Amino acid sequence: MTGRAQRGPLAQELTRLNPWWIRLDWEAADPQLAAAVRAPYERHPTILDDITPPNLYTLRGPRRTGKSTVLKQIVVRLCRAGVDPRRICFFAADALSTFNDLITLFQTARQLMPDLADIPRYFLIDEVTAIPNWQQGIKWIRDNTAVATDCIVLTGSSADDIAAGATHLAGRRGPGVGLDRLLLPMAFPEFIRCAGYELPKPPALSLEAFYTAEGRAHCQEALFSLGTLVDAFEHYLLVGGYPQAVADFRRTAQVSAGFARDLWDVLQSDLRTLGVRQPEQALRLLERIVVGIGSPLSMRSIAESLDVAAATAASWIDTLANAYTVMLLFQESDGIADPKKQRKLYPIDPFLAHLPSRHSPGAHEPDQTRLAEAALAIALFRAVEGDAVDRFGQPGRIFFYRNAKGTEVDFVVPMGPYAAEAKYIDKASVGEARAMVANFGGGLLLTRSAIDLQPGVTIIPAAVFAWLLGQRA
Repeated sequence: MTGRAQRGPLAQELTRLNPWWIRLDWEAADPQLAAAVRAPYERHPTILDDITPPNLYTLRGPRRTGKSTVLKQIVVRLCRAGVDPRRICFFAADALSTFNDLITLFQTARQLMPDLADIPRYFLIDEVTAIPNWQQGIKWIRDNTAVATDCIVLTGSSADDIAAGATHLAGRRGPGVGLDRLLLPMAFPEFIRCAGYELPKPPALSLEAFYTAEGRAHCQEALFSLGTLVDAFEHYLLVGGYPQAVADFRRTAQVSAGFARDLWDVLQSDLRTLGVRQPEQALRLLERIVVGIGSPLSMRSIAESLDVAAATAASWIDTLANAYTVMLLFQESDGIADPKKQRKLYPIDPFLAHLPSRHSPGAHEPDQTRLAEAALAIALFRAVEGDAVDRFGQPGRIFFYRNAKGTEVDFVVPMGPYAAEAKYIDKASVGEARAMVANFGGGLLLTRSAIDLQPGVTIIPAAVFAWLLGQRA
């Protein structure tokens, strides 16, 4: 095919990107691993520690969360486990243009090591979603070559093609389960460790455990660290969990202007794919999201403020959800999402809410109580949705509740049902939870420092809840 990548240049690039094939001392010179060593904390996500042939895995999540570093750490782990280094092949897919190039890449890599014959390989392909219709290339090589027996890990920063991938790759992903993995910015417990707070590793409680006597006992024990936890939580609301932001905070007690600029550029790049050419529009869109945290979203109002059609504004927001930048929370109706009703929008990481004011001093600075609600929403999403990598646009297990009179409950997980309300205040009583009591018989009231660990309406500091809640890395 005209323009198809040639095997000679691909072979050169493969030997450059895979120095472990011939060198034992490659780790020190690797840019991702060297940056991880320089970080003021140790971080080794275990999200891919169980990979094995002949499965095909995806690792999704927003850019700047460390997916490339995780792949390099997997190379180190496999080599130390005794896997022949020549069986491990890494490639950055943004150097390829078409799915035919992807096919040629796999063929070239296998032909470089003919003595390995049909011994299964490990292919680690970074940012595969940069290649249009990449699924077709993967389908062809799984159907027609020995790559069918290899372990493949594909990373990407978009959830938009998950459904297409499932269609094209049905029956070709191997016998494993849980093959789609999700790497988000650090959750609050990991932030505590990496930011340098001296606290013990907490027990990871399921959401339902907080509604039991055992869970309340764990909350009671955690209260001995309440001062440190609240301080850490409020720093988390300022810093967020992007690895570079946490490293900046650890070194200088603030997030650098350089990282704020880089993250802003990532956001604009995602929106530029839909024709958002003016930085002012991107800034105003994010500012509207920040101002509206915790409130039902009026697409018409957002569209009018951006001077675009409602359908255009909706497509921009869907793009942000597909890029793991925001989560849409739908209103619950009979245990499922009601797409006809207004929905809420939460930034996936607290620092995203600070970007407008960091980029433009006159922009809206996020309110702490709204940021706390957003952080709790994402913590709950991570706990109950797990690795549902295509659910940022429509979570299937967590919703908000509103009855015909407009009475609202912030978070509802129908499988219980389990209800929770965010009230980031220092003084609270059962009266703050009237809607939960009336509609669900009780639930969790998540506060700044108010405490009442009784059954029915359990009042828990948000920092304690977010620290103990079991969240996927």
